[in-house]
Amino acid sequence: MGIPPAAIVPAREGAQWVAVSLRMFRRQWLRYTSIAALFLLIMQVLSMLTGGLAVMLLKPILTVGFLAAAWHHERGEPPELQHLFAGFRSNWKALLPMGVVYLLGVIFAAAIAMTVAGVDLEALMTGQGPTLGDPGVSAFMLVTIALTLPVTAALWFAPALVVFADAGFAAAIRHSFQAWLRNVPAMLVYGLTLMGGLFLVALAVSPLLIVLGEGRATLVIMLLALPVTAVLMISDYVSYRAVFHRFEQVKPSGD
Repeated sequence: MGIPPAAIVPAREGAQWVAVSLRMFRRQWLRYTSIAALFLLIMQVLSMLTGGLAVMLLKPILTVGFLAAAWHHERGEPPELQHLFAGFRSNWKALLPMGVVYLLGVIFAAAIAMTVAGVDLEALMTGQGPTLGDPGVSAFMLVTIALTLPVTAALWFAPALVVFADAGFAAAIRHSFQAWLRNVPAMLVYGLTLMGGLFLVALAVSPLLIVLGEGRATLVIMLLALPVTAVLMISDYVSYRAVFHRFEQVKPSGD
């Protein structure tokens, strides 16, 4: 199976990716929420055991789980918890190096950003350094984001290309990077739409969080993280379909 050519989509479609992802989530919200809960639980346990190392290494493999769930859902089949582990049954030898790329990219970006901004990351994480409002911290965050953009571009479509197009590691990285660059306007609209939606959600629940107090507010935030995570992961599949399988006709979901 060859890698399909990447289409150049209109910028406005970035917002449509979010809308389609929301519709898919609403149709099977309980199943997607369950998958997201299991995903976040695994990530939390891995973070506690390895300090975040395994999280970055295994994230591309676990991401495939949401791709598999959305693929089955689009074809009229319900998303299942077992789909979360589809990456371990796929070409994990191509997916695992993507985790290495992600890990090294984050480390490199953080190291350069600390040097440029003059921020001690350990002091920042322990709360002994400057606060978020400090110019040095702002510079650190901006430089980190800028330097991780190439990694983001290289990995955006790569897991999907491995699973759905049987691409190898190098080919998936290359085609993902090229497709991302060709669709920067749509990616920008997609990102702005997500940020706008999250801002509105935060604005809506802020009064409730103040009333509930710290303990219950934390629980509400954790519950809100489940649908947000699900929609974000579904949008990976939606954006991949829009760019690499733009004209492919799929049987509509029957749910």
